[in-house]
Amino acid sequence: MRTYSQESLADEFERHADQEGHILAEYRVLADDLGDSAAGVLVNQILTDEEVHHLLLRTMAGWLRAQSLGADTMKVPQNANRTELLRRTRMLQEHERETIEACRELQPRLSGDMAGLLGTLLEVLILDSEKHEKMLRAVERILTSA
Repeated sequence: MRTYSQESLADEFERHADQEGHILAEYRVLADDLGDSAAGVLVNQILTDEEVHHLLLRTMAGWLRAQSLGADTMKVPQNANRTELLRRTRMLQEHERETIEACRELQPRLSGDMAGLLGTLLEVLILDSEKHEKMLRAVERILTSA
């Protein structure tokens, strides 16, 4: 398994983001061609997610480069109220869990032609909330580790 330095890993993220730029263009064309149809709604959602992934790769690359220049971005700001930050983080975690539960309760109630599309979108919301909850757990670990 190859080991990367921070700078080479940042370069790798940038390279992947550049490649993904071409894919974004393909998603845009497909979304435009599908218009406001059910398939178009789904492809537009994918496009939105891919744009976020593109930004995330660029953000990770920038963060790694800042670290290699000696910036201390690992620490929570010194003047931060950790107790309040933890309270807010935990409240948001609870919101994400409630969203997951609400979506799961709605899924069996769907019927008719829209059940497939809406069921898929509810599943996407569940996955996103699970992702958000996971990231908030990482925030909580950062806040409690220092």
